[in-house]
Amino acid sequence: MTNFYNQVVLLAVSVGSFNYGYSFGAASTVLGLNSFLEYFDVSLTGSDPSYASSMQGAIVGIFFAGGFFGSFFFAWLSDRIGRKRALDLVGIVAVVAVILSTASVHIGMFLVGRIIQGFAGGGLNVICPMFQSEISVAEHRGRNVGLHGFMFVAGLAVANWLSLAAYFITDPVLQWRLVMGLQALAPIILLALRFWLPESPRWLILNNRDEEAFETLCKLHDNKDDVDHRLAHEERELIHNQLELDARQDTSWKGLFTRPSTRRRMLLGIFLMFLQQSTGQNVLYGFQVNVLASLGLVKWQPLLVVSFYVSWAALLNLVGGMVMDRLGRRTMVLWGLVGSTLATSIHTPLVIIYGGSDNKVGAGAAVAFLFLFITFFAPGIDVTSYVYGAEIFPTYMRARGLSVTIATYFAFAALYVSVSSTAQATIGAYFNILFIGLSAINCVIGYYFLPETKGLSLEAIGMLFGEADEVAHLESRAQGPASRDKSPTEQIRLQAVDSEKQE
Repeated sequence: MTNFYNQVVLLAVSVGSFNYGYSFGAASTVLGLNSFLEYFDVSLTGSDPSYASSMQGAIVGIFFAGGFFGSFFFAWLSDRIGRKRALDLVGIVAVVAVILSTASVHIGMFLVGRIIQGFAGGGLNVICPMFQSEISVAEHRGRNVGLHGFMFVAGLAVANWLSLAAYFITDPVLQWRLVMGLQALAPIILLALRFWLPESPRWLILNNRDEEAFETLCKLHDNKDDVDHRLAHEERELIHNQLELDARQDTSWKGLFTRPSTRRRMLLGIFLMFLQQSTGQNVLYGFQVNVLASLGLVKWQPLLVVSFYVSWAALLNLVGGMVMDRLGRRTMVLWGLVGSTLATSIHTPLVIIYGGSDNKVGAGAAVAFLFLFITFFAPGIDVTSYVYGAEIFPTYMRARGLSVTIATYFAFAALYVSVSSTAQATIGAYFNILFIGLSAINCVIGYYFLPETKGLSLEAIGMLFGEADEVAHLESRAQGPASRDKSPTEQIRLQAVDSEKQE
């Protein structure tokens, strides 16, 4: 069971998730403020709409480009100096980015701020779910790591509501600068909380800091019925033995792709984020203001609809995280994919038919199916993909594996968003047909490819990838479903391939 201290640490780390969400959403939401569009001369109704379209695409897309490189850099750094100190550096980089983007006097300066903000966002998107997975008990890991998805979208929601409020500020420059400047609050809070954060016990053991790791495990997993620190002892022993088994393997980058089991893990992580981005969710969100304007919503109305849309998504991310440990990752991803694909398949023709018309019923139906899309996507794919991606890798390759996973997210987000700015200006909603087709294919691939990881320890997940003979785990001497709670005696059993077995 997750104790109070563990819950506090999980919430503190998720401030970084909120930071990522708000910084991602801030630039998209200011595109709905005329003061921002006029200040940088990027209005689609201005004198040069093609330039405006490309700049709007760059404002959204360059964030993802920064995130691609940030995910690799901060994953490497978290292995070198620890999850906690890497998170400190992310916070500092994020504050610098906020200063640049908020003080921007021309579009070039703003774009530099955005790419640095994306660089920090890549680190947050790697470190936060990785940190949360490494300090969670197996039976609650879905709910705990699900905080990343929830707080990420909560940050998006706050950015949208603040942009709506800023719309009514009379000072045009203050409108968008306030929205951008408030990005600094979350990283400053995160830097302040670092004095109460522990280091990941798995990273500590990996770096031969055994006693510190044990003290951390005691604080994270002790409860009133475990006065002898039984769970902490067990988990430390489990991590130790798993690392001993892992040390027998080629742990280089080349080894991660040449060894069949680790290659399968890497491909699964890549597929998860390709699947997530190929639903078109970032395109549907990033350019939603423009789509809603084509459906007849004017002035502050598109901002209001988007704010409710993202708030609904945040709530559903929370629900998804709460039920994930019961329903399972595989089930939720597949149902989320089927439902979101069907919703986009209906939303798209409605936008094509009723976009630019006076038919309020048709426009309302298009908006309704947009909400149906997020109703399936948020709990089924959004929150689940981060949990899945953070837990499928063993300790020695978790940072590197997750960096590839998150880099895939940023790569396809940047690709789809940058292309969509031109596509939306030329073929409009017909571009969504690409996402419908890709999602339909991914449904079939996912059905045969996705394993179920619920309830397994991070070490035991290796059995799903053909490593049953290379997994250290606990085997209770007592019998029955309640034996773990009743029996204080647990035996460590190593299942390792030795030379005699191979013969």
